[in-house]
Amino acid sequence: MSEIIFKRNMNIGSISAENDSDFLKTCFIKTPEYEDLCDFNNRKMILLGRTGSGKTALLNEIKNNTEYFIQIKPDVFAFQYLTSVPFVKKLIEENVNLDIFYKFLWLHEIISQIIKNCFAYQKKDFFFEIKEKVSSFGRINQLKKYLEEYDDVFFDEGCTEKITKEIEQQVQTSLGSPIGKIEGKLSDSEKREIQIKTSQYINKKQIAQLKNIITLLKDYYSVNKQKKIVIAIDNLDDKWVEDFSKYKLIDALLYAIKEFSDIKNLKILIAMRSDLLAKTCEITKRQNEKDNAFTLKLEWSKQMLEDVLNKRISYLFSYKYQKHTPITFKDIFNFNIKETPATDYIIERSMMRPRDLISFVNLCIIEADGHTKITADNVLSAEKKYQAERLQALEHEWFNMFGNIEIYLNIIYKTTNGHSFTFQDFLNNYETIELILMEQTKNTDYSLTEKFLETDHNNEIAKENNMRHLLNILFTIGLIGIEENNGQAFYTSPLKPSLTILDFNKNIKFIVYPLFAK
Repeated sequence: MSEIIFKRNMNIGSISAENDSDFLKTCFIKTPEYEDLCDFNNRKMILLGRTGSGKTALLNEIKNNTEYFIQIKPDVFAFQYLTSVPFVKKLIEENVNLDIFYKFLWLHEIISQIIKNCFAYQKKDFFFEIKEKVSSFGRINQLKKYLEEYDDVFFDEGCTEKITKEIEQQVQTSLGSPIGKIEGKLSDSEKREIQIKTSQYINKKQIAQLKNIITLLKDYYSVNKQKKIVIAIDNLDDKWVEDFSKYKLIDALLYAIKEFSDIKNLKILIAMRSDLLAKTCEITKRQNEKDNAFTLKLEWSKQMLEDVLNKRISYLFSYKYQKHTPITFKDIFNFNIKETPATDYIIERSMMRPRDLISFVNLCIIEADGHTKITADNVLSAEKKYQAERLQALEHEWFNMFGNIEIYLNIIYKTTNGHSFTFQDFLNNYETIELILMEQTKNTDYSLTEKFLETDHNNEIAKENNMRHLLNILFTIGLIGIEENNGQAFYTSPLKPSLTILDFNKNIKFIVYPLFAK
């Protein structure tokens, strides 16, 4: 170790998978989740994990090892067009159910991407290739009819525009006037008429055609098994459309992908943050249980995270800096911090996510700039900067659901010792917590504040329910965990994203996440 001089421009990779190709290519860890995603007999399609858990890294590795890898980016899809059309805007404002329309858009986009990327789409060659493998001439004719009808716009946003205008014309004929120009609220009978006409048109014509094409693709790939296709849909948490429509569109996507589940050569993978799926279910009243069979939850163990660091540290010094003696995570952090091994201390503050861990270690290297070793003081100094980074990241991750995260930390610090507390301790500070929430209504989850404002202080059951709700928020965000009888702690994870009624025994000890403890 004496031959190493740490420099502040050294790092073990980027926290962004898009900017981490050098390290990912050499240091990728093939987790059980990766093996499941590569197995076409495994029908898991929803890749669920918190920010920084490695979703994009997994997709990138699959891309590098797949012949046909198709990426659908919602921000370049036609959704921005949709929400600016007066016809569609009016339907959204009037709360007309557009689920079937949104499902059609996803089905069309996925099918068009398969045809464009996996076949030589020049009509004679294309249909000849299909006919060689499939004997269902009726379905082939359906496909031909669909392609011919939208031939001029099939592979671009124009198809969505064309379908939208066709639906608008159908509804306009029924109502006798353009919807986008109707002043004031629509009547209940007008809404029902619009709903019926929209659903009839898409169901009878569009969805029926697309389902026939999906069956045709299933038949084709059942005898052409060497072709393997992965369609990846990522970046759903970006600002690609206004929030309410986003949740409705994601809900429609989750229904649409199941239409393709019988095509054994095809895997559609949706990478989603856990909070985004939770918010989608809340807004659309979606039953999350229906997705469990299709969901793969990313979970990292302590050993797996150590393996990630060992590979990256070894690559940094062995390949980039020509140090021939293998160097590991424990070699660099071979000391204690507050009577805890430094390696454990760092991992305990990583929220069990590779991105956080990489960020923390990079900051430790910066603190050791110009020296031959990293010290406990370097780690503690890096922790302060890392804490600020992680707090900002949590704010970004959870703001849409829970508002300003600092308010929740403020509640913890003002009502507990900043390290551990019981349910009863928290309940004893009910009025203090209520005052903090009332002072910060513009920056926090107002529905939570409403619960407190509407509660009679003499109603002990209602007060306990409010505290359970608040504690569940703190646990879900990752600010607190539960200490078990053996002294071990567990925190939010994809397998246990929130608390249950069994976690609210008045004697159970809650503990503040080590990174944020006083």
